[in-house]
Amino acid sequence: MNLTYLAAEGVSESNEPLIANMIVTIVVFLLLLILLKKFAWGPLVNMMKAREEHVASEINSAEKSRKDAEVYVEQQREELNKARTEARDLLEASRRQAEAEQARAMEQARLESEMSKEEARRAIERERAEAQAALKNDVALQAIAAARHVMKTQLATDEAAQKALVDQFLADTKGTN
Repeated sequence: MNLTYLAAEGVSESNEPLIANMIVTIVVFLLLLILLKKFAWGPLVNMMKAREEHVASEINSAEKSRKDAEVYVEQQREELNKARTEARDLLEASRRQAEAEQARAMEQARLESEMSKEEARRAIERERAEAQAALKNDVALQAIAAARHVMKTQLATDEAAQKALVDQFLADTKGTN
């Protein structure tokens, strides 16, 4: 400590204590460096290497997780697109089926309507034929009755003439129908 005092005054008595002091300080400093290297620097460097490896493994793990997440997101997008496509296809199939069902129902209704029309036309034809036959019979009977009454006196005995008159009348009636 004397050295500090002497160095502060700028005066030195001799260079020997100063050089010896410097040598001791350098030796102590080197000894301290060796001790630090052996006991502090080695474990500190090992700890830093371990930390570096840990950070590198965490980065690799995070990168792998990110890639896995990207793959998962892509898979989910594909699944979503697939589900949308299936839903669209189902809707289209349902629409086509509904249209086909509607067309089938319309065709069925049309066929039933035509069958009803045909049946009504046949019934009308049948009734018309029956009415014509009944009318012919009525007309023939009325004509015969009227002819008998009118011709009673003239054709009372001539049945063949009456028959010819009725046949003529029926032939004329068939021609008018």
